Amino acid sequence: MIKELLQEGFLLKSKGYYKHAIEAFYKALEIDNSSSELLLEIAELYYLMRDEERALHYIEQILNKEPAHIESLKLLERIFKEKGALEEAEQTAKNIYCFSGTLENLADIFRILNLENKYDEIFEYSVENPDGRILYEQAYAKYMKNDCDKAEELINKALEKENNNNYMLLKGEILFRAGKRDECTSFFEKIKIDENNPESLNFAGLVKQHEGEFKSAIGYFKSASKLEPENDLYYYNIASTYFKLDDIQQAKKYYNLAIAHNPENQNYHFALANLYYSEKHYKRAMEELTGDFFEARLLKSIILYDTGYLAIAKRELEELNREFPENFIVQDYRKRIEEELKV
Repeated sequence: MIKELLQEGFLLKSKGYYKHAIEAFYKALEIDNSSSELLLEIAELYYLMRDEERALHYIEQILNKEPAHIESLKLLERIFKEKGALEEAEQTAKNIYCFSGTLENLADIFRILNLENKYDEIFEYSVENPDGRILYEQAYAKYMKNDCDKAEELINKALEKENNNNYMLLKGEILFRAGKRDECTSFFEKIKIDENNPESLNFAGLVKQHEGEFKSAIGYFKSASKLEPENDLYYYNIASTYFKLDDIQQAKKYYNLAIAHNPENQNYHFALANLYYSEKHYKRAMEELTGDFFEARLLKSIILYDTGYLAIAKRELEELNREFPENFIVQDYRKRIEEELKV
């Protein structure tokens, strides 16, 4: 009897009749109410029906009996990820790894840590003989920390183990960020562009931008933003490309979109400030220059010079010169001010 019910349940599930499949598994559960596998099937069906509350109820029943039930923990982790509860997903992934000890499940922890921007924590784990998945996540963490040399070393090791298109895509992005644009362009030919992968489309856009094919680049970036509309980087790349095309209004629109999605990113504010400076809207430019990095401080000094605040500009440039004595732009503006302030 139970065998027939299970067969019926799996058949209904395969055809997408989730509610009827649940009814079949419920009947099987009446015969064998201790089966964790039946409870898991019911939990997964409720998950597929988007009834997370009931799915969690049955997962809890399983884990109360079997805390190390890996498949239930994996379903729980998936639910947490989809809800955006990354801390809970991280802890669940760590529980899975504690019970399983596999590299696959360790890579899953690293993937979540990368999503949480906890890049340094990845390297607190000692990993012997890492596989491609581990090396990929480590490389991504270093890439996000702007350590391109280490990121390239790690992704090369990953590619030695597996010729994976996602690994190649990350290598291309690392080469681009490291300024190896020509190498990046030749590498682009080896990568299969996935129209359903926003990172793949973004990388294609970066290559096309470097090659001067700006309209093509914008098309790729916009396709990426449609697939992942919350990713501020794609709006920034669209804006930067419009700026190269001298389409100031569109550039302004997309810089503001990038800032709206990530107001803490000072590079976006600087880019918008530079746009306002190009229009001689000095007040608006100064409002965007909130960062304390070199480029922002230099542009602030140049605006002070252009608007006649020579003494203040001189003081700012002298401070920059102490920190960056080899920078020719700083030296040039200092000489200009000294000439103009001569009595």
